[in-house]
Amino acid sequence: MDTRLLELGLPEILEDPERLAQLDDEQIDLLITIRDEAAEGLEQDEENTDLIDSVYLAHMTLSSALFLRAIATDIPTPPVPAPQVVARSWSGAALQPCSADAVADMLAPKATIDMLTKAGLPEHAEPELTFVNPPTKFINDLELSSDEEDASASEDFFATFWKIASTEDGDAVCIDERADCAIVLLDREWGYYAQQFVNSSVAHFVLCLEAWRAFEESDNDNLDEAVTKLERALERIDPVSLTEGAYWAEIINAID
Repeated sequence: MDTRLLELGLPEILEDPERLAQLDDEQIDLLITIRDEAAEGLEQDEENTDLIDSVYLAHMTLSSALFLRAIATDIPTPPVPAPQVVARSWSGAALQPCSADAVADMLAPKATIDMLTKAGLPEHAEPELTFVNPPTKFINDLELSSDEEDASASEDFFATFWKIASTEDGDAVCIDERADCAIVLLDREWGYYAQQFVNSSVAHFVLCLEAWRAFEESDNDNLDEAVTKLERALERIDPVSLTEGAYWAEIINAID
């Protein structure tokens, strides 16, 4: 393993959310550098286990740290309209609410339950999302290891996620009970262990999807102007969604 990762406290730091959330910008940049250098090295030496370990540990630490940063931020979360108002503002096919019984076991604020049962979720939405309605316990979708210790660790990690959508690449978009029901993307390529902050709540997520729809349907002859308008809309709805490494921030960066 890269000695710089050991100096950052890996692999032990992965078991310490408080330390992960406190990694500073210089340490975040170092993780990116280590991951990218190791990935480049793997292109020439695909079987190098030290490089494989470095890529994995650097990426997992980076994704966890950025997710926890977003969760712990002191950026105020703007309020959202009542679920019925959110539903009326949706321009696609009508949102589909789920029954209260379907989410009775979800440990969620009343606002989350109300959004799911009184407004609901779309069936499909851009960018390339297919929704699950009602939400399902994500752990039930996984094939756990036959090793009891590994299976127990997986159960602990995934126990608080409720899947609400999938991306085109098979990533899972979930409600995270542990994070006050923020929306998180679990990356399939990394065994769903790599986390990415999406939005502060289901309602913020739906409103951001509507902002994306408006962007796609706008006259994009002036792309810079359209992107600026989208970015301002996302910031107004949920400013945390534009923090480093977050889902919507990366989408904006990909457009640019």
